[in-house]
Amino acid sequence: TAIYREPLVRYLQTFGVRLEVEDVVQDLCARILDPSFLDEWQRSERPFRLWLRTAARFELMNRIRKERRRMGAGDGALADLAESDNAQTAFERSYAASLIRTASDATQRVLESQGRGHEWTLFIEHSLQGKPYAECAPPLGIPVDAARHATARVRGLMLDALRGVLSAEQVAEADFERELMALLSRLQP
Repeated sequence: TAIYREPLVRYLQTFGVRLEVEDVVQDLCARILDPSFLDEWQRSERPFRLWLRTAARFELMNRIRKERRRMGAGDGALADLAESDNAQTAFERSYAASLIRTASDATQRVLESQGRGHEWTLFIEHSLQGKPYAECAPPLGIPVDAARHATARVRGLMLDALRGVLSAEQVAEADFERELMALLSRLQP
């Protein structure tokens, strides 16, 4: 559930309500452990994050209604909780960042468990920081000729981790590449 916590908080914050959205998200994440809750998702045939986003909005509306009743106000039409493009963008951008963080952490753990943590460092220095292999590989004990292969291995592990999350969300394998590209595009400002 950790991958969804921050995106859901950011999503609910866009509605500008005075409730503690962190509490709403915490309760919703706890419900994920309930098999009947997951059965509802399975029946929906939607990717988990999208189904969970909708569930979070409904939970927020229910809490607002409950609070209004407690204060003696009518339920009212919760029109102000219509989902805006901004809310969807906030969720998707935060989810994409969370997904990449999760995949990165998993990849780094795998490499370290194999005694290849230096390949992770090479990947970061070359692929993200833009250093040439000749500059970053030798200090890590990686021959320059093997550096490209090492970064390809790390990239492959990252893609496997990303695919694993998408598969768990019931994204069809044929849609993985399109889904990954869409998520990565959301990281652009």
